[in-house]
Amino acid sequence: VMERVGRRLNAYTSREQTVYYANVLKEDTAEAVNILSEMLLNSNFDPAAIEREKRTILQEMEEVEKVEEEVVFDNLHYTAYQSCPLGRTILGTEENIKEMTRDRIVNYIKANYVADRIVVVATGNVDHDAFVGMVDKAFAATPVTPEGPSVLSEVAPAYFTGSDIRVRDDEMPLAHIAVAWETVELTHADSPATMVMQAMLGSFDQSHQAIHSGSKMISVLAGDNERHYPLVNSAMTFNTQYSDTGLFGVYYVTELDNTVEATWAIMREFQHLVHDATDEDVELAKTQLKATLVGQLDSSLSQVCEDIGRQMLNYGRRMSLAELFARIDAVDAPTIRRVAMNIFNDRCIAASAKGNTSSLPDYNWLRRHTWSLRY
Repeated sequence: VMERVGRRLNAYTSREQTVYYANVLKEDTAEAVNILSEMLLNSNFDPAAIEREKRTILQEMEEVEKVEEEVVFDNLHYTAYQSCPLGRTILGTEENIKEMTRDRIVNYIKANYVADRIVVVATGNVDHDAFVGMVDKAFAATPVTPEGPSVLSEVAPAYFTGSDIRVRDDEMPLAHIAVAWETVELTHADSPATMVMQAMLGSFDQSHQAIHSGSKMISVLAGDNERHYPLVNSAMTFNTQYSDTGLFGVYYVTELDNTVEATWAIMREFQHLVHDATDEDVELAKTQLKATLVGQLDSSLSQVCEDIGRQMLNYGRRMSLAELFARIDAVDAPTIRRVAMNIFNDRCIAASAKGNTSSLPDYNWLRRHTWSLRY
């Protein structure tokens, strides 16, 4: 119904949230809210439709397996959180998908789709009071108490395990590698410092000749080294934060002959954060970070909507850009060194690699390079 009149309705799932969203004209807002509430609270879950969707998901799984970055990050979570639910993939296992039934879906909804776990957000040309009225009416029947056999008596906390997983394929021309440390959760007081550190380390993509950082690591990886040759095809610093844990590290793509040198440059830069972060580096990163945040909010209303929803679920309120900037401005070089010391220095790491990984140093080498002797 929505798509026939030029409107958009879709959904996606992350490791901690499921999002249903609609892009509509202002005059269609009430209809969109009603459709979303019907989807969440009164879906029929026709068995034939479930079977069709199962086939679609299995096809998606096949496509995901062809994307090296997706495989590396799924495996990174699997090995880092191997004893808890966060280590499972978003799509799940093929066996679970094939065995999915209508009763299981209904039980899941009864256990999880309750009032205090749902946030309804609108951005754009919206009258707030009118929207609140629409939501009150459409979602009035939302259950307040979880029920059914799928209710969890307690939520298993995330537990990080230092380890690695490697999918070696010498026929592949490149190695796709991610190394990561456990970092703080999204709401932690040191979260802004980790955001600044991500900006300090930056990213590089040889195919686009794009360097997004002034860090020594990116300079070396991009070609400012003794060989005057790029050590990686691309490198990306990631800072993935959840409600009670997170992963901070670097994902990079490199050739067989450059793997050791690239890995050395990356591990060394984390020690620079621990011991040598300067005020100049921090101020530059803070400026870049704030520009990136503003750019993200200006790029898409859907992204703004998602950002508001995530903050409401984690903070219980929307954090203004001014407050976020104030938290970022409070970060200085001693803060970076302190936080980096707590997260990176002599700490267990998780690593995931796929491709021609024969020259990637073993786990003990990686673990040994999380610290350095300084006299």
